[in-house]
Amino acid sequence: MKEEKSDVMAEVALTRGVEVLPSINSNSSISKLEKNKNPSVGSPAKTVDPTKGSPKKRKMLRFTGVPRTRPDVSPTRALKPLHNDRINGLAAAKKSTNRILERADHFKTVTQSKKELALLYQHKVIWEQEYMHLQYMEDRLQREIYNHLTIYGQLGADGQLLLADNINFILEIEEEKAFFRENVVDPLWYIREDLKEWVRQHEGLRPLSEAAKLQHYHIKREVKELWVGYKEIAEDLLKEQRELEQQVKEALPHYIAEEKQIAKGVPPEFHELYCPDPQLKENLIAELTRLDDSYSNRLRDLDRNCDRQACPGGWNDHDAALFEHILEQYPADLPDRRVLCFDRLKRTFPHKTLGQLMSYETWYQNNRFHKDRRKKCLEDWARERWSWLLRAVTEIAQVQQSHAGHQLSRDEALRQKFKCEVLRQRVEQWRKEKENERLQQSEMEAQRKLALKVVQQRQAAKEEYRRELARQRLAAYYEERLRFQKESEEALQRRMDDARKMSKDRSKHDKERVRYRTELFYANQKERRERMLKLREGEKARQQRLDQLRKQVQVNVDPVPERIHQDTVASQARKEASSEGLALKALHELRTVLDAEVHRDPRVRLEQQLREAGLLNSEYARHVLSQMHPPREPRKDTISSLFVQESEN
Repeated sequence: MKEEKSDVMAEVALTRGVEVLPSINSNSSISKLEKNKNPSVGSPAKTVDPTKGSPKKRKMLRFTGVPRTRPDVSPTRALKPLHNDRINGLAAAKKSTNRILERADHFKTVTQSKKELALLYQHKVIWEQEYMHLQYMEDRLQREIYNHLTIYGQLGADGQLLLADNINFILEIEEEKAFFRENVVDPLWYIREDLKEWVRQHEGLRPLSEAAKLQHYHIKREVKELWVGYKEIAEDLLKEQRELEQQVKEALPHYIAEEKQIAKGVPPEFHELYCPDPQLKENLIAELTRLDDSYSNRLRDLDRNCDRQACPGGWNDHDAALFEHILEQYPADLPDRRVLCFDRLKRTFPHKTLGQLMSYETWYQNNRFHKDRRKKCLEDWARERWSWLLRAVTEIAQVQQSHAGHQLSRDEALRQKFKCEVLRQRVEQWRKEKENERLQQSEMEAQRKLALKVVQQRQAAKEEYRRELARQRLAAYYEERLRFQKESEEALQRRMDDARKMSKDRSKHDKERVRYRTELFYANQKERRERMLKLREGEKARQQRLDQLRKQVQVNVDPVPERIHQDTVASQARKEASSEGLALKALHELRTVLDAEVHRDPRVRLEQQLREAGLLNSEYARHVLSQMHPPREPRKDTISSLFVQESEN
């Protein structure tokens, strides 16, 4: 199509002498014009009528500005030049820039989608592990409850047998679960399957019939009523769950209180022991009192430090439990744990900002650390009290033995006294060691706080450095982008200037070329007319010579009608030769092939079958018969070369 338009524009330019800029594929038109530089002899002059031709050519002529009704326009008229190179350059530059931006946007979108898919896959793996862990914990807790009811609930406080009541309670729970599943859960699944089957049956029926529409209306109403009932059931269950949680929350502090975990004061078993040395017993009791006071003060310090950190507002119990559960899902040794945790938290709490999540995470970690330290302190307190009780019983037993020995002998009494002194020194030494240990623990605690503070400051500095580096990278990116945009604009401006200059030079060159081609065309036309004139004159002289030759060889014989019915001399000679040959010809023709041999020839049978099938005169029959060979090859002296030559011709 482009070559056809360029050819038409070139022909119009040569015929009418106008200026036409070359199109994108103008090389074809230039090559065709160069072919017309030396036309062959005898070819007629070609003229172009702008009022004729195909609709596409007429449309192209209108585009170039050639009028169809005025063929006598002066050849010096010039059209407005079309800056195709400039337009094409601008379009190519814009297309290249848009392609780069589209590629960058596509790369950014693909990168974000891949990152999102990777995060979702990691969340999926973590949730599968957490689901298996929760299922295992549920089974474990259920087994522990059943074991507790069956083992520790056999005898009551009054000695009555409670095993049957516990078993009945377990059976009642199982019956309630089965009843709820049968009357609430299973019907919902049955209705779901029925709805899927109804949708599958009416999926290809469009539009629905009146009966189907009425049935669909009843189904929607029933599903709506059922959904309202299930919402009420769900609200009742949720309300019951909240009441049970509130009861557990109110009853839990009574069982996990500090008094239930640590028995303060002197154990009653210690008062029942007989100690011959009252001073030793008082020292042991004073040591236990100091031990209790030390751990009580430590617990109060921990509680006081915890009370200084206020809990961030805007978090209810459900959100706090969900936050804690999400943090516990991801193990501490997981790579990129913090990124995964905050991605999951932002998905779970979309209404919370990142600052709120980070502040609550800090408070939660500090609170958890406080609980762990308090638990460790209570465990140390219980262990220290137990070790004190064992040591006190041992010392009192030793004192009792030494007192009994003192009654037996004086020397033994002195020895027992010495032992008591040694034991007293040991107690004093042990007390000093414990005091030193307590001081060391206090120092270690202070050092740990200082180290934690240093780590937090270092993390804050690292985070600030990371943000500053990100800001610098972002600023560098914007500077690079502006520089690239400026360079692109400068390059585009240079290309536009070059294209404008090239278009100007090309226009000047095209004017000279069109002028030269126009002069050459008119010169060729003049030469062609002269050549045609010479040819006509030569043809006219040849016809005159031929007429003279016809007159010279013209027959000058009188017409004789009787000669038409007479024999010619040649025919008379042939008759005489044939009469002489008949006298020498045999009476019967000789046959050298028997009838049996003819019937055995497959070519005869094949020809008969082709004749019966009506295919004897077809190309197929000729081809098959030519490929068949006789049962016996003919003699070489009987083969005719005449038919071979005809077949070859």
